[in-house]
Amino acid sequence: MIDHSVADVMTQSVRTVTEEETASAVARLFSGSGIGSAVVVDPETEDLVGIVTESDIMHQVAADADVTSVPVGSFMTTPVVTLGPAASIYAAATLMEEHSIRRLPIVDGDDLVGILTTTNLTHYLPRLRNTILRTREEPTEG
Repeated sequence: MIDHSVADVMTQSVRTVTEEETASAVARLFSGSGIGSAVVVDPETEDLVGIVTESDIMHQVAADADVTSVPVGSFMTTPVVTLGPAASIYAAATLMEEHSIRRLPIVDGDDLVGILTTTNLTHYLPRLRNTILRTREEPTEG
């Protein structure tokens, strides 16, 4: 079986924010950076404390929250589901399905080293398909 690790597919550059940042500030970050989530960290320890997504912010807008003053710490998703970089793509996809999440922070010990998204997985599928086809076409020794 072809077994690639999460590290092969994840995005290494992860945007982080603090719990005190407002929904509108984070929305501007998303818009300006072309991203859909940020990991929320403790500013002193850099520990992961949550994750905030575009969908979380849209829920605040729909609820008529004052997004210019509501801190992301009040509506972020916590606890954060994480996985290590050596985990298989299959394990990551299974974990994402089990928790109904589209973004999975990747940690190595206490360090945030990347994020795996459904977009990463979608871009990975053609690569996996090509690898499978090449494997099938290779002559077997016998």
